[in-house]
Amino acid sequence: MDALDLDTPSVYVDLDALERNVATMQRRCREWGVALRPHTKTHKIPEIARMQLDAGAVGITVAKIGEAEVLPGDDVLIAYPIMSAKLARLRALAETRRVAVVVDSVEAARGLPGIGAFVEVDVGAGRCGVATPGQAVEIARACADFRGLFYWPAWLDEEGFRRASAQVDAHVAALGGAGFAVPVVSGGSTPGAAKTPLIPATTEIRPGTYVFNDASCVANGLAPVQDCALRVLVTVVSTAVPGQCLVDGGSKTFSSDATVGVGTFGLFPDRPDWTMHKMNEEHGYVKAGSPARIGEKVWAIPSHVCATVNMHDQVAYGRNGRVDGTWRVAARGRVQ
Repeated sequence: MDALDLDTPSVYVDLDALERNVATMQRRCREWGVALRPHTKTHKIPEIARMQLDAGAVGITVAKIGEAEVLPGDDVLIAYPIMSAKLARLRALAETRRVAVVVDSVEAARGLPGIGAFVEVDVGAGRCGVATPGQAVEIARACADFRGLFYWPAWLDEEGFRRASAQVDAHVAALGGAGFAVPVVSGGSTPGAAKTPLIPATTEIRPGTYVFNDASCVANGLAPVQDCALRVLVTVVSTAVPGQCLVDGGSKTFSSDATVGVGTFGLFPDRPDWTMHKMNEEHGYVKAGSPARIGEKVWAIPSHVCATVNMHDQVAYGRNGRVDGTWRVAARGRVQ
């Protein structure tokens, strides 16, 4: 069927763009001399994770244990502070797969005996992570199986990456002085992927959004529109207010995350003079530079694709505007 015949709102992935994105990131990682461990929280779909692994990824990254339980991969990094109450589930995973978690406290490290662990370093994002090399050494000593360092660069600029490099080097040196080898330094995000060479100690990166890209990637020069593999089909349902139309996708379709640095919600590739400036749960408010027609179907590229996918039970896919099948978003809502 033609993708435009999908009921709305519907999520559709162009396979050509998806496969191109997977291959391009894998090639770039080889050029940078780092392994690729993609963050699967973006897509939450087993079939796409398998594509990434088949293309050369060394394993997968997940945010929560629940994602790991339904996604493939023999080597899984849970990029989140895990508490001891979840130890039984971790051990069950570790029976058949190589599993590691991320910690930034002695309490968390001691609560996970027998589980591989990375110590997280805060390189400027201000989220999780230790602030000093001494803290990293203390936590490494509390780990049953210390695997290396972990950092998240988020949207740091080049100067931020240079400062981060000095921090990472200081932590590696301190750990080495305390007798700890640091075989893996895991970093990277889609916004920071191209800056990976600025932190030479990095051995692997964990970008996620790259697999689809989104309006934030386009707005910040990370990807062109044609590399946005995932789009949402919506229908114009109201033109009652002059200069505005409403589409049948709001925050329960796109999420409430706005485009980074812009503040609007997604973009319309075929209607560049349309701007989604506001959302309610089921309504998208669009400033329409050109006239909208009731019943008109339009494609929208979401601002934050990871959050968008998590709003949907299934995703259609195909080539050349056709629907070839659907994937179940198997890890949707698996936040435990």
